[in-house]
Amino acid sequence: MEASFVRPVKILDRIGLLIIGAAAALFYLYMDTSLRGIQPSSLLTVAVIVFISACTQILVHSVHTSNRKLQEANQTLERKVRERTAELRSSEMKYRTIFENTGAATIIVEEDMRISLANSRFLTMSGYRPRELLQRKTWLEFIDDASRRRIEELGTIGEAGLAALFGRQFSCQFCGRDQNIRDVLVTLAPIPESRGGVATFADVTELKEAERRISFQAFHDSLTRLPNRALFLEHLAMAIKRGKRKADYRFAVIYLDIDRFKLVNDSLGHSAGDELLIAFAERIRSGLRETDVLARLGGDEFVVLLEDLDCPEAAQEIAERLQASLREPFVLRGREVFAAASFGMLLETAGYEQPDAIIRDADAAMYHAKERGRGRIQLFDRGLHEKARLQLQQETDLRKAIDRSQFCNVYQPIVRLKCGSIVGFEALVRWHHPERGTIPPSQFITTAEETGLILPLTRLIVEQACRDARDWYRRPETGAELSVSVNISSRHFLQPGLLDEVLETLAEAELPATLLRLEITESAFLEDSEEAVRLAQRLRDHGIRIAIDDFGTGYSSLGYLQRLPIDILKIDRSFISRLHLASGDNRNIVEAIISLAHKLNLTVVAEGIETPEQHRILLDFGCDFGQGYYYSPPVAAKEVLSLVCASGLLDDEPPRPLAVASAG
Repeated sequence: MEASFVRPVKILDRIGLLIIGAAAALFYLYMDTSLRGIQPSSLLTVAVIVFISACTQILVHSVHTSNRKLQEANQTLERKVRERTAELRSSEMKYRTIFENTGAATIIVEEDMRISLANSRFLTMSGYRPRELLQRKTWLEFIDDASRRRIEELGTIGEAGLAALFGRQFSCQFCGRDQNIRDVLVTLAPIPESRGGVATFADVTELKEAERRISFQAFHDSLTRLPNRALFLEHLAMAIKRGKRKADYRFAVIYLDIDRFKLVNDSLGHSAGDELLIAFAERIRSGLRETDVLARLGGDEFVVLLEDLDCPEAAQEIAERLQASLREPFVLRGREVFAAASFGMLLETAGYEQPDAIIRDADAAMYHAKERGRGRIQLFDRGLHEKARLQLQQETDLRKAIDRSQFCNVYQPIVRLKCGSIVGFEALVRWHHPERGTIPPSQFITTAEETGLILPLTRLIVEQACRDARDWYRRPETGAELSVSVNISSRHFLQPGLLDEVLETLAEAELPATLLRLEITESAFLEDSEEAVRLAQRLRDHGIRIAIDDFGTGYSSLGYLQRLPIDILKIDRSFISRLHLASGDNRNIVEAIISLAHKLNLTVVAEGIETPEQHRILLDFGCDFGQGYYYSPPVAAKEVLSLVCASGLLDDEPPRPLAVASAG
């Protein structure tokens, strides 16, 4: 209905003026004809009226069409404006949300470095309100002076302004109103079609603190907070370089080691030992100058770098002052503990190129100080270096010798003093060095004990001794069961697996356990007396006899023998060698030892008998057995049987030396 009505209206709209013009022309023609009749001018007038009406109609139609199009265009434009406004509002909300939630303090910076917009995180970090901040402060006001100068030194801010900083990152310290310093990483990026930019301040305080902690831990000792070996080597390397540049620059190094520190750990506990290390470090530090460097190398070992010395005597004075300070006791948990230290000092440092070499030589001097009695200062000389070099070479050779089985046993007979018959042999190791020849144990046993090589070496000795004793045991011409004695170091004796190791060796050699004697020094029972006593008893329960070797040179009293599960007591050669002296004191001691041992049901063996007089005196004292060069030097295993046969003397004949070739 509406469409049928609109169509006639649109038709009238298009020809309405033309109809009106035609009607007016007809009315004019009617009136003019009525008055004057039909005239040519009247027709012309009618035509003009109709023409004007048609032109006006066309013009009005065009105007109406233009108005309609303009209205449609306005409506379209309004719609697009509304849509675009909605899009811009949505986009603004997105960017504002991102701006507020970037996780970092973010600001909009204008070309003149002033802040035009800041997110809430930046406001919180800075401590300012928006009205105090915006357009009033530059972002450079919030960073430390050193970083600000570094940025300004780029030399481009005055010329290119903010644009010169785009694409860069700056590690700075941020300081807000509350003066709370935080480590930040500043990043600047340009805003498109603008001279301003966006600056973000990432808070890296925790990361920097973690880096500082890691760096400190990497170069400092966690217990004493002193520099560690790595940092000390850097200080020492710089000192060497300064010494190369300046002829008058002198420095010295002191290597310190606390004497008998293990005793503190064992008696008071490791926590008390840690307290001692801390107190020791503080006392040494207090005795040094500000320019000196104290470091802990590990355990109870410390090292000091004395820099810029006026003369070598100055280093000696400092070392003596430190030694004097250590004479005062340390108070640990209400107890006074004395902690002396051995000092190794290196004064002549001009010829060194590597820091490790300086520490090595100072360490060598320190060990020499310990050897000379502890608690003293020892200056380094080249002889100590040569000694250390030879010791290292011996250790290397010793390891190779064990791998290549360059050791062999020789055997010294143990003789019954009454008749001179041989009852057994003591195994003595010899090292057949390919270059140095035969080396006696006195020249390498100490090194073996210090390096731990005594364990595999002792295994070799015991295994070889058991195999040789098995051969003697199986030969009928010996006429008796010959025992074999082997020295066991205190370190080896206290190993948990010693019993199983010995029993396995006896089983492999097929040797009765009753023919094996283990000779142990008194120190083995002193280091861990309860465990040592239990182990000795278990060995005896399997038939193995236990002997105390070198008796009289240790720390135990004679009364201590009463509780030890031992069978044999061997008197040290140092007592036997003085039996012939005019003074009777030494004889009385030996006689007392023999008498006490017999009352404790112990068998006595005297070592180092070299003269008939020594033999006679010991026989008068009632000593059971003896060994020494008076009877025979150590011989090779293959000569043992000949030696045994030569010892078949009558009871009423005095014992005499055995004429058997010596193995040396």
